[in-house]
Parts: sequence; structure tokens; C-alpha cells
Amino acid sequence: MLEVRLLFYALLAEAGAIAPLLAGEHGPASFLAYLLIHGFAAALMATAMWMWFPRGFRSPRVLSWMLTFSLALFVPVLGLVGIVGGVLVGYFLPAPRGPEPFETVPAPEFTPVPVAADRGFRQEDLKTLLLSSSSSTELRLQGMLTVRNMPARATSGVLRETLGDQVDDVRLLAYGILDQKEKALTRQIDRALTLIESATPARLYRLYRRLAELYWELHFQDLVQGDIRALALQRAFDFVERALNENDQDGGMWLLRGRIMMNHEQLEDAWSSFDKALAVGLAPSRVNPWLAELALWQRQYGKVRVLMAEIAEDTQFTNLSPSVRYWSAP
Repeated sequence: MLEVRLLFYALLAEAGAIAPLLAGEHGPASFLAYLLIHGFAAALMATAMWMWFPRGFRSPRVLSWMLTFSLALFVPVLGLVGIVGGVLVGYFLPAPRGPEPFETVPAPEFTPVPVAADRGFRQEDLKTLLLSSSSSTELRLQGMLTVRNMPARATSGVLRETLGDQVDDVRLLAYGILDQKEKALTRQIDRALTLIESATPARLYRLYRRLAELYWELHFQDLVQGDIRALALQRAFDFVERALNENDQDGGMWLLRGRIMMNHEQLEDAWSSFDKALAVGLAPSRVNPWLAELALWQRQYGKVRVLMAEIAEDTQFTNLSPSVRYWSAP
């Protein structure tokens, strides 16, 4: 084998370099000759040992060889022992592998929506269809019309991605759908604000509650952006506070307040709001998922399991059931 021959030649060269020194020859010339022969022996030894390395030890090629050469050059005897020992460790000891409780999973895909057969629309991933430049414009427009009838909270992100589309019809239809949904909520808000001016004290609470929900939907459905989005969230909070001043036993308003606090990343305030929602009688199936999300943010995984286990089987939402089963598994 080439490696064995190179190692044998390296040992012979090393012995030839040391022999004159052991014989008593001294002086600059003898020392320089030793360095040259020793360097040649170190290069042979590094090449031989590098060829014996496990595959994973050989990368990067130049740097791994230079490290081996340095050990052989600067540590004449012990360097060889260290190199051989390293090779043996790489071959005979298993690589350390610790427990890996988490793994990376792909992001969830946009849920395909079944469409009536008479409309001639294929059942495929709508997001891929709408953003695909290879699909026909007619098919993409049909997909856009399907998205129009879906809840805005599930489709606003896809529609906003198509606002920069190269096809004018697709871009304008996406803008029109978003604008239509935003104006529908805005009209309801304007009507409720007008009613506040002449509302009786008994009706104010219901109007405050309605306005808090409408402003929250503007934010939650992603129908507004930038400063207007921040303003909608702030207005939602203001009307939640007014509603709770009128009736602090409204669990729905405490739940909405907690979700607004989550958006502001005020976790302690959000937690206390959710606790208050439970205290006034709101069902754990509505509150515990948000408490569990807060616990997950704070890496309190045991608390997440407890909260999800408290959700009764007969009150689980359809989309929540897989999460409950996951966290309830032994």
C-alpha cells in the first residue's frame, strides 16, 4: 500500500535526520541539514497519515493536511503518536450523538379548496396557482374568484402577494377583492360610530363591543397595513377597555384584550386577561389555546401539556383537535 511505503520512507528519513545529531555533529550546517531532512520526513508522514484519515477528517483538504504536517514537523516524536491516536479514535470510537427532541418540519401548505365541477376549476394548491406565471391567466382568475369567497383571514396574505403580479387583470382583481373586504368593515365601523352619538347608556356597551371586534378584524384579516394597521389595533384596544368599563364580566372582551396584548408582546398582561376570561366563565376550549401559546413562547412545555389536556373532548374545535391529541400523547 502507498500509505505504508510513504510512512516507511518517512521513518527512514527521520532516522537519517537524527543520526548525525546523535553522533555528535554540531554547528549551523548540521542543524540546517536536520531541518531540511526532518521537513521532508514530516511531509511524507503527513501525506501517509492523511490518506489513512476517515473521509470526514479530510475536509477541508489543504487545511487538514497542513494540520497533520504541523504536528509532524513541530513535534517530532509525539506528533506521530498523536496523529496515529487521532486516526484510531476516528475509526474505532462512535461519533457522539445526543438526543434530538426537536426537528425541522416544512411549513404548512395553503389548504386546497374543493370547487364545484361545473366551474371547471382544478383542485390544486391555490397559492401555487395564483403565484405561478406558467399557469394560464384564465385559470388564475378563476382561482382568484374562488379566493374571493373564502374568509379574508385565510386569503389576505395570498392576495397581497399577487398585488405585484405582472398580469394586470390578476393584480387589479386582487386589489379589488382586498379593497372590497376592507370597505365592508369600514362601513360597519362608520355606522357604529354614528350610532354612538345618540345611543342610550344601555346600548353603549353593545356598540363598544361591536367596534372593538370590527377594528380587531381589520387587523386580524390583514386588510390594512403600516400605520393604519397599528391604529386599528389601538382603536380595538380602546373600545375593549370601554366595553369592560361598562361590563367587566364579559369573557369575550377579556379574551380579545389578551390577544391584543399578545400582538403588543405584553405577555404578562395577556396572561392576566386570559385568566380573567376563565374566571368570568369563558370555556377553557376558547381560552386555553391562547394560554398554551403564551406558555410555548416562554418555553414552559409542561404548562402547555397541562393546558391542552384541560380542553374537554366534546368541546374541541375541528382545527384544534390535532394539537390537543399531540400534546395529550404520553
